[in-house]
Amino acid sequence: MRPPFIIIGMHRSGTSILTKVLEKSGIFMGVVKDHNYEAMHFLSINQQVLWKSGADWHKPKVPEKLHWHEIPAQELFREHFRLNGRLAQWRQALRHEKWGWKDPRNTFTLDMWLAKFPGAKVIHLLRNEDDVVASLQKRNEVNGEVFAPELKDQDYCHQLCQDYVKQGRSYAQKLGDRYLELEYEKLRAQDPASIEALQKFTGLALKANFKKYLH
Repeated sequence: MRPPFIIIGMHRSGTSILTKVLEKSGIFMGVVKDHNYEAMHFLSINQQVLWKSGADWHKPKVPEKLHWHEIPAQELFREHFRLNGRLAQWRQALRHEKWGWKDPRNTFTLDMWLAKFPGAKVIHLLRNEDDVVASLQKRNEVNGEVFAPELKDQDYCHQLCQDYVKQGRSYAQKLGDRYLELEYEKLRAQDPASIEALQKFTGLALKANFKKYLH
């Protein structure tokens, strides 16, 4: 299996749009995904690990190693592609397909994933903080979406955003050329330098238009 691409960044930063574009361009992002384009098995593991650490997506912290999930990398890979049986696994090995997943919680659980997938490449997406906070608070009032009373406090939301950005950037030195930081606004505007950097990082010719997925 190839090392995966792992997408990190604050919630409401445009990571869903980035994930859709990458999948349309050739990076498989999972058989079972939720409406935010997050692979359900990775999301579930992230959430369990945070809960064991006394944290949550809106009260995040880096989990201690004793709370890490122990599922082997190969088992996670097979679940990602739903590879049932040796024949399916053999066919997948021949394709040697690029793959990855997105979940903002990766921002705090990344050390666990890097231990399982040492060659992983990380894409960190940033967005204007005021826009993130506005989007976060708007979603917090939508029936059927996640809700947290803390998110009614604008100052709390700004600090939460800053915590995610700080944690995401903390991996840059460790990962070196396996870390790429991008700005949502530049991708949205089809900034040539940002598109080129993403293409070089992934080894893909991006086939989808970022504007297509804006809503």
